[in-house]
Amino acid sequence: MLTRLLLFSIIIALSVTFPFSFAQHHGGEQAPPISFGTGEVTVSTFLTPSDFTPEKHSDANLKIRFFDPNTNTNIENVSYRVQIFYGTQLVANQMFFDNNGELEIKIQPKSGCQQEELWKCTKYFGDVDPVVPNALSSTPSSIPVISGPVFVNSGEYTVKTDIIGAKNPKTQTSQDIHFETIVTIPNEQNFKISSSGTEYSIAATNFQELIKEFHYDDSSKSISFQIPFNWEHVDHVSFIKNSFEIPKDFTPFQNVDSFFGKVNDVLIFPKDLHFDKYSNQNNNVLHFMINNDELKQLKNSDSKLNIVITPESTSFLVSKDLLFDNGIKAVASYDSRYSKSNDFLFTIVFFDANKNTVSDIRYGYGLKDPTGKETATIGPNNLGIILSDGIDTRILDSPTPGKYTMQIVLLGIGNDSFETPLFTKFDFEIVDSDTTKTVNSYGEIPSWIKNNAGWWADDKIDDNSFIQGIQFLIKENIMSIPSTQRSGSSTNEIPSWIKNNAGWWADDKIDDNSFIQGIQFLVKEGIINP
Repeated sequence: MLTRLLLFSIIIALSVTFPFSFAQHHGGEQAPPISFGTGEVTVSTFLTPSDFTPEKHSDANLKIRFFDPNTNTNIENVSYRVQIFYGTQLVANQMFFDNNGELEIKIQPKSGCQQEELWKCTKYFGDVDPVVPNALSSTPSSIPVISGPVFVNSGEYTVKTDIIGAKNPKTQTSQDIHFETIVTIPNEQNFKISSSGTEYSIAATNFQELIKEFHYDDSSKSISFQIPFNWEHVDHVSFIKNSFEIPKDFTPFQNVDSFFGKVNDVLIFPKDLHFDKYSNQNNNVLHFMINNDELKQLKNSDSKLNIVITPESTSFLVSKDLLFDNGIKAVASYDSRYSKSNDFLFTIVFFDANKNTVSDIRYGYGLKDPTGKETATIGPNNLGIILSDGIDTRILDSPTPGKYTMQIVLLGIGNDSFETPLFTKFDFEIVDSDTTKTVNSYGEIPSWIKNNAGWWADDKIDDNSFIQGIQFLIKENIMSIPSTQRSGSSTNEIPSWIKNNAGWWADDKIDDNSFIQGIQFLVKEGIINP
C-alpha cells in the first residue's frame, strides 16, 4: 500500500499536460499563456462531441477552461464575457460566471436566421447569477444555453473570451484579459469504393475544404484524395485533419493495424495516422492529421495537397492487456516506431467485466523514458483525465529509441473516487524502425535490382527467379528488411499487387520504402525465407 501511495504522489508531483491527439479531445485549442498576478494563465476551448456537425447532432457542449498552464490548476470564481464569431460576423455575445474555472455552455444550433446581423437571432437561457450583473451561472446542475446561428455551418469559429474577474466575482481585474481560440466545425462527405466486386460506403469528416478525387486502389490497398489548399494562408492553419469511417467488414483492412502516408510525395510521421477500432460499433475510423510545422514542409506550386494512405504490410502497433484489482480491464496500444518527430501514438481503452467500454472513467499515467526522465499527467486539479467513452488517444514524447516504463492509475468513475487508487505498470520498447530506414548502410538500392523488378513485372523472368534474387540480396546485406513477425501461414502465391508495386518501383512511380513494404509482406507470409 505504501509503495502504491508513494508512486501516486510521484505522479502528482510530476503532473504536466501532453497535447491531445486524434481522439475525444481534438475539437479545440489552447490560447498562448499571458501573465496574471505572479504567474501565467491561459484558456482552452473545446467541443464535445469533438466531431460535432449539425447534421449529426442536435447540440454540443462548449467548454472553456481558465487555468495556470504551469501547474495545470484551474482559477476559481471566474467572470467571463464570451463572444463567438463566424468569419467577421458576431453570432453570440454573453456574460457567464462559474466557480471552478471550467465554464460549460450548451450550444443549440438554429439555422434559417433572416437578420443581416446574425447575433440578433441568438437567444440565451439559464440561471442568472445573483452577484455578477447580466451573467448566466454555469454549475453541474444548471448549464446555460446558447440557441441560434452558432456552429450551423462548417468552418472556423473564433471564440473570444474576456476574463472580467477571477478569484472573487466582486473583484474586477485591473483590465480585462483577452484570449482567442478557434473551434472548427467539420463538414461531411460520403463516398463509394469497391473491392473484389463488393461496394462499400465511406463517410469522411473534414476539418477544411471538401476533399476531391477520393479513390481506392485495390491492388495497393491505398486510399488517395486531394485537399484544396491556399498556400498564402498556411501561417494561419493550425492543422489539416480528416477522418474516414470504414466498415468493419471492409476485407482489405480487416487485419490492418497501422498505415503509412504521403502528402505531396513526402512521407509523413507515424503519429499522423491513427486507426481507431474501438470508438465506433460499426466502423473503424482512420484519422489523418498533420500540424502546421509539417504543413509548411509540403509547400509546392499546386493549390492542393495530394494524399496517399497505405496499410503497413507489417504492423508496428503493439497492444498490452492490463487488469486492475476491481475487475476493470484496459487495452493499451502504442506505435513502436521511433520517429524523427520524437513522439509516438498511445491509445488506452477501458472495459468493464461485460466487455463494454467504461464511461466517465478517470485515470492518470506516468512515463519513464530510456534516459531515466519521468513525466506524467493526472488531469485537471489532479482529479484524473476524464474519458467520456472510456477511450483516450494522445501523442507522447519519445526522445530516443529504447525501453520505456508506463504506469497507469485509476482514480474513479464519474463523481465517485475509488477508496484507494488502482495501479498497474508495464514496460515497452520503441524501436528504431522508422519507415524511412529500410535500406542498409550501402545507401540506395542498386539500380540493377530495379531492372530485375521491372523484368518480373513484365513477365520476362518468373516468380522463382525474382524470389531467389531478393533472397540473395537480403542474405548478402545488399537489401535490409526490418524484422517482421511471420503470420503463421505459408503460401507460394504472390499477390498481384506485389507485382504491380515492382513495376511501379522500376518506373520510379513509388519509392524504395513502398517497394520494401511488399517484400516485408512476402517474408511475413513465408513466400520468401531470408
